[in-house]
Amino acid sequence: METPNMVDVLIQNITTDQELLKQADQKIADAKQEKSDVADRIKGYRKEAEVFLKYANEDQKKKIEALGFDTAETRSSLNDVATRALNIIMEAKGNSLTNDELYTIYAGSHKNPKELVNYTAFNIKCRPLFNSQRLLRKKAGEGLSSREDIISLNGTPITKEESKDGVQEVKDTTIDKKDTSPKEAPKTIALRKGTLNKKKDDTTQAKK
Repeated sequence: METPNMVDVLIQNITTDQELLKQADQKIADAKQEKSDVADRIKGYRKEAEVFLKYANEDQKKKIEALGFDTAETRSSLNDVATRALNIIMEAKGNSLTNDELYTIYAGSHKNPKELVNYTAFNIKCRPLFNSQRLLRKKAGEGLSSREDIISLNGTPITKEESKDGVQEVKDTTIDKKDTSPKEAPKTIALRKGTLNKKKDDTTQAKK
C-alpha cells in the first residue's frame, strides 16, 4: 500500500475540516431557526393568555404572572413610567431597544414635561418590569454605559449584539471557541517517522 505524501495529507485534512465547518454552520442556522420558532410560540401564548385569563382562578393567575405574563391586575398595579416603558417595548420593532432608545422614546412621547423623570429615576421606576420578568435586560459590554443595555420583551430573541468598543457585530455564522458540543474528529493521516528517509535510502540502493 502506497504511503501518502505530506501534500496529500494536507489536502485531505483541509477537505475534512472544510466539511466539518459546513456542518457546524448548518447546526448554527438550525439552532437560530429553532430559537425563532420557540419565541414566536411564546408570543402566541401571550395572546392566548389575554383571552383565557378571565377563566383562570387566582392560583392560575399567579402562576401565569410568575412566568412573566401580564394580567389585568398586574398591569394596573404598575406605575405610570413602567407602564409607558412596557407599551413602548411592545410596540417596538422586534420588541427590543437599547436602554437609551427606550428612555429617549419615553421622554419624547411625554406630553407633560413636568411629569417627565430623568434617566436615573426612569430606571428605578422600571425595576418592577424586570423583577416580574416582563422585560429582560442584557448588559452592555465591559466599560460601556447602561444606556447600551439591550431591553427586550420576555420571550423575544435579542438580536442586537454590541462589542466592547460599541460596534455592532453579528456572530451567527462563526464557530464559538467555547462550544463544547461533540464534533467528529478529523481523519488526519499521520506519516510514520522515517518514511521519507527510508524511501531515499531505497532509491540510493537501487541506483547502485
